[in-house]
Amino acid sequence: MRVFLFVLLTQALLCKEVFGDLSSYEKEKHESDDHLLQMVVEGNVKFAHNFFSHVANEYPKQNVICSPFSVSVLFSMISAGAKGQTQKEILEGLYFNTSSNAEINVRKGYKHLIQILNQANSDSVLSIANALFAEESTTFLEMFLKALKDYKVEAIPIDFHTPAEAKNQINSYVEEKTNGMVKNLLDSVDNKTVAVVLNTIYFKGKWKYAFDKKLTHDADFYVDNKTVVKVPMMRRQGLYRMAYIEKVGCTFVEVPYVGNFSAFFAIPDHGRFQEVEKALKNNCIPEWAKEMKPIRIHLLIPKFQMSSTFDLKKELIALGIKLVFSDEADLSGITGFKNLKLSKAVQKAVVGVDETGTEAAAASAGVVAVLGVSAKAVVADRPFIFLIRNIPAKVDLFFGKYLNP
Repeated sequence: MRVFLFVLLTQALLCKEVFGDLSSYEKEKHESDDHLLQMVVEGNVKFAHNFFSHVANEYPKQNVICSPFSVSVLFSMISAGAKGQTQKEILEGLYFNTSSNAEINVRKGYKHLIQILNQANSDSVLSIANALFAEESTTFLEMFLKALKDYKVEAIPIDFHTPAEAKNQINSYVEEKTNGMVKNLLDSVDNKTVAVVLNTIYFKGKWKYAFDKKLTHDADFYVDNKTVVKVPMMRRQGLYRMAYIEKVGCTFVEVPYVGNFSAFFAIPDHGRFQEVEKALKNNCIPEWAKEMKPIRIHLLIPKFQMSSTFDLKKELIALGIKLVFSDEADLSGITGFKNLKLSKAVQKAVVGVDETGTEAAAASAGVVAVLGVSAKAVVADRPFIFLIRNIPAKVDLFFGKYLNP
């Protein structure tokens, strides 16, 4: 009977590089690291746009929050145990090249990127945790375990022959790593499971310029031409980088967090939401960012909280990553045997936005902002798209669309 590799993915919510004087050898190593880092970042940008466009199209009437970055990290880790066409298909699906040493290069690039992203910031918190829950009675190849160390994977022995206890142990780990935001991720564990590979992302961001809670008021949100609902609308006047993207009819505005992160809101004109969604598939965000300029505006965006759960097996098969889920999968780099396949992959993402910043639990703190009459109004009173980006690394960690409160 086949043994199944059970893989799970979860995240809650979103760096600075420090280089001192380097020797000639260190400079060459730094240049090599930079090249591999850039390769991983470019692949992430393409995959993020493609993955979000796909799930947004799959769920046209639903709010969506996802972390393509987390998907990419997880399946890059899996590629370390894949061989042949299975590995090639994973790397191609993640928009990485498949030349010689491709998996090693991706791994080294991620090692550098995760180091950058995990650097501490006293005001905004980002925590990326990777874990391998490994069946106690299964022997894993040393080469696979060594490869996972580049992803800072924590190896945790577990007994899948007692599935209820194993499920609770994994769910407790997820809840702890996401600061309580993601609970009961797993509803069951198969006793034939040999491993659960897990990636968690937790982000808590504090707005650089907080909204004043006293100014939040109920306002109309136009779900469509026929549906109007009330939402708590935050407001603030200030200088924000923004652009109007005339080609698709969209206002694009950056709302910075303290530290190295920003949220970007794409607010389509009425009736042009689908045009903006289509543009995202073509990797439009970097081009839109180039058009942004500081402008004093009245910014009005709703407080909101939402979550999404995805069957990644279904979504990734649709995007061309198929073999790893099939009976023809070659994951022999994990245990040395070809009796493994990826039986399940799940992602759950949660996001909450309020006057203080972004996290799942509501908080209240703000800076008084007096609304004047000379600033342009930017009002997110209709469906919009948003993303959370690490600015120095140019990595989009979360993508979402908000359609209906």
